Amino acid sequence: MIDKNIIQEAVAHAKAENPKESCGLVVEADGQQQYMPCRNVSADPNNNFQIHQEDWCRAEDDGEIIAIVHSHPGESSRPSQADKFQAEIHGLPWMIIGHNGHEIYQPNGYAVPLLGRDFHHGILDCYQAVRDWYSRECNILLRDYERNDCWWEAKEAKSLYTEQFALEGFAEVSLDEIQRGDALLMRVGRTHHINHAAIYLGDDPSFKSEDAPKLFGQGPFFYHHLYGRNSTREVLGDSWLRRTEKVLRHKSFL
Repeated sequence: MIDKNIIQEAVAHAKAENPKESCGLVVEADGQQQYMPCRNVSADPNNNFQIHQEDWCRAEDDGEIIAIVHSHPGESSRPSQADKFQAEIHGLPWMIIGHNGHEIYQPNGYAVPLLGRDFHHGILDCYQAVRDWYSRECNILLRDYERNDCWWEAKEAKSLYTEQFALEGFAEVSLDEIQRGDALLMRVGRTHHINHAAIYLGDDPSFKSEDAPKLFGQGPFFYHHLYGRNSTREVLGDSWLRRTEKVLRHKSFL
């Protein structure tokens, strides 16, 4: 239970930071709670938040972190898919402050559906969709990696997808050998690096892990989560094949 005065401090902080998203931590020490305002170091603070690592460490030094707080400026306090997803990762209550007051979301085992998920780069994006598909459909666990928005635009940046997939046990195969479950690495737009990952589904677009609606039309199909859109399945037609630069297969299927 979060004290009423802590909630009032968090609401005041949210108003002071508007139109940016505020963020903070509730810390408990010796039976006393305190609200610690934190710096939002997100590249897009009006729509996202990222707590400064120094602020998180300072909170841990002061006591036990018992809740994470952030605001939804001009929006409802209802938790988004990304909020629920991150609350499950941290295993902590997630207090959200909106124009209609506040809401405290308790982790309860929520799993974001594979289809129709919202896009939040670095949280719910194409790589997370690939991770979740392999985990739920094949029981293959891929590690997460930090990825800043638009890293693919920097010529000097590492090519995250090509390097990280190799670290996760993937090897390149020919497009002629493609089979269900292969990862597709694509270049969407004119970028310095491959910037999109997907899963090849073949002629069967169904998922074992959830009751996905049937698709009409002739495949082959693929599953992906494109920047700024909801995750979906599509036909792997000529336009997507032209964007596909590598086909990778996990060592479990080699």
